[in-house]
Amino acid sequence: MRKQNEKISLLVLNLMPNKLETENQLNYVFSDNNKRIEKTYCYPGTHHFKSVQPKEVQERYYKFDELQEKYYDGLIITGAPVEHIPFQRVDYWGEFCRIIKWSEKHCKKVLLLCWAAQAGMHCIAGVPKKVCSEKKFGIYKLDIQSEDHELLEGMDHNIWMPFSRYSTTDKNSISTEKFNIIADSFDVGPVIIETKDQKFTFVTGHPEYETKMLDKEYRRDICKGKKIKRPANYYTGQNNKIINTWTTYSQQLFNNWLNAL
Repeated sequence: MRKQNEKISLLVLNLMPNKLETENQLNYVFSDNNKRIEKTYCYPGTHHFKSVQPKEVQERYYKFDELQEKYYDGLIITGAPVEHIPFQRVDYWGEFCRIIKWSEKHCKKVLLLCWAAQAGMHCIAGVPKKVCSEKKFGIYKLDIQSEDHELLEGMDHNIWMPFSRYSTTDKNSISTEKFNIIADSFDVGPVIIETKDQKFTFVTGHPEYETKMLDKEYRRDICKGKKIKRPANYYTGQNNKIINTWTTYSQQLFNNWLNAL
């Protein structure tokens, strides 16, 4: 039993290009939690950056190899914009799989988001991903498969979550002998999955996204000349007003995961 006010140590493997933006989003979903959280940020040392990282990232972030002798309560692995690339062709794939193996003994629980969720299931059990012709883009309602699960404690049946990816996972490719599907969606496939021992939790959406993130991505893609549909279930009315329907659920999901550490 964790003592009151005892710190929770989290290691965050941040795979996103804009690391500070993702860091701020994670801080926001944890802001509703009254626990003392000590976060350490890292990145895979085998990754070749396409641009120079900000000074703050260079000063505060570690290469994973610098931390591999340490132990943490939890590990969070973010998504990465590489879903169109075969897993084995991602430059840090070998290190990613090594981190998954390392976490089995060095972390109590692991939470993997978006691409990392698909990559983690593939690394652990060979679960394939399916590249989509159109981006899974918008806010989608989840279909709950395990109503009494601890990760869904304090939530109703009207859970929404942001998605932004060009790949999905076929529900039939997820072995029921190795995984539990907690929630899925007709539009985007399995959403919240866990290993049978509850060590690894896979969330294939972006619960950490703040209110205007999908709008920012939509406008960015339009400026790049990409063929992209408006994010589903996101804008309301003629003025494209955004009503945040997901953050309350996202904060509860992260809090429930923390409570299980």
